[in-house]
Amino acid sequence: MKKLIKKFGKLITASFIIMGIGIVTFPLVIPMYGLFGIDTDWFSAFVFLAGAITCIVGLIRRKSLNRIMLIALLVLVSIMCMPILFGVMSMIYYFITGKELGN
Repeated sequence: MKKLIKKFGKLITASFIIMGIGIVTFPLVIPMYGLFGIDTDWFSAFVFLAGAITCIVGLIRRKSLNRIMLIALLVLVSIMCMPILFGVMSMIYYFITGKELGN
C-alpha cells in the first residue's frame, strides 16, 4: 500500500478504493433486492462516480497541466457532479414530503 501511495498519491489511491467499493456493491443489487428489498444500484453508481471525480481532482492537483487540459478536466468534473447533485436533491425532497420527485 505504501508503494501505491508513493506512486500515485493519497488522493488518487483513495479514489481507487472508493471506485472499487462502487464496483463491488453493484453486483449485490440482485441478492440485496431479493432478500431485503434494498435497491443498491443508484448507491453504487454514485459511489463509483464520486471515486472518479476524486481521481480527476487528484490528477489536477498532482500534474502540472496546461490551460486547455485544466479547463477540460474542470468541465468534466462539473458535468460528472450534476447527477450527484440531482440525487441529493431528490433524496432531500423524498425525506421532506415522503413522495418521489416528479410524482
